Amino acid sequence: MYPAPFNTWTTAYDQWAHDLTQNQERMFAWWRLILDPKPPVAAATPADVVYQENKLQLLRYRSQTLSNRPVPILMVPSIINKYYILDLKPGRSLVEYLLGRGFDVWIIDWGIPSDEDRLDTFDKYINGYLARSVQKVLDLTGQEQLSLLGYCIGGTFTAIYAALHDHQIRNLIQLAAPINFHDDGILSAWASKEAFPIDVVVDAFGNMPKWLMQTSFQWLRPTNDLAQAVNLWERLDDPKKTDDFLTLRSWLNDNIDFPGEAYRKYIRDCYQDNLLVQNRMQIDGDTVDLGRITANLLTVSATQDHICPPRSAAVLNDLVSSQDKQVLTLAGGHIGVVAGSGASKGLWVKLGDWLAQRSG
Repeated sequence: MYPAPFNTWTTAYDQWAHDLTQNQERMFAWWRLILDPKPPVAAATPADVVYQENKLQLLRYRSQTLSNRPVPILMVPSIINKYYILDLKPGRSLVEYLLGRGFDVWIIDWGIPSDEDRLDTFDKYINGYLARSVQKVLDLTGQEQLSLLGYCIGGTFTAIYAALHDHQIRNLIQLAAPINFHDDGILSAWASKEAFPIDVVVDAFGNMPKWLMQTSFQWLRPTNDLAQAVNLWERLDDPKKTDDFLTLRSWLNDNIDFPGEAYRKYIRDCYQDNLLVQNRMQIDGDTVDLGRITANLLTVSATQDHICPPRSAAVLNDLVSSQDKQVLTLAGGHIGVVAGSGASKGLWVKLGDWLAQRSG
């Protein structure tokens, strides 16, 4: 006897297989979208590049709404994914939503590293690229502090940065951002010293290849590709749902190599030695003590997150010195909680309300 979720999934699969044989026109349309999807309209919110360094670009979004929040928001996405997950498409964009509520929104586009970037260190990303981006936002707005929002690995970056430069941060928002890397999750086991020879990998490849990282994420959910095919089939009659699905699917496959030396330290210090949660990680000789963080803190986790389990993110609130701190746990997965169909009525509203009370 199989568990109920398995029976539900197999029933959907059986129906899909039956439909394939009965509706050839629909099948051909489905195949065209699978094999040759049109490029989606992503990252559509108008923005200006206000600073550039190597591959990095700092973008400031243009707002059609009079800004009434003096504290700017700097978004820091994951270094291995394109930034537009936070600006996926019109109507499906956290950036667009926050602009509509009167916030001054900025974002880092990490760009695509080349072989020349393989020697860029983790410390350079924190105290170099991120630090100069923060300072540029403060300089151009005339503010002394900003709101710093980090998603996924970007959230690990922002937590580290806030611990080192707390005086610049008014509000810290952590979206599905791992802090405790020994969380009993599959990624934690795969990245352990016993399972993952990080020096061998980096020495062999230079930059960590995006295809290799994506393969490991696919192994976390081995039936995901088939499930996506079924989901697309079920959405074919609804152009909007089909477009939403294809846009998100395109982002999932639009990955970025991880600069080699930065990746070496990230895996060793975080996944293998778990130094961050122990306040033992060092950046340019300075100890990263999360207890130095005093900024208002909102930590967001997702109940079905297979990349950053909720307790991996939530532990940050036990380590900081912030007086104003909150853990917000929402239903959904690592991506859906930020850009899924329910995000506009879930995370976005709660985040917007939280920021509005702390950005005057």
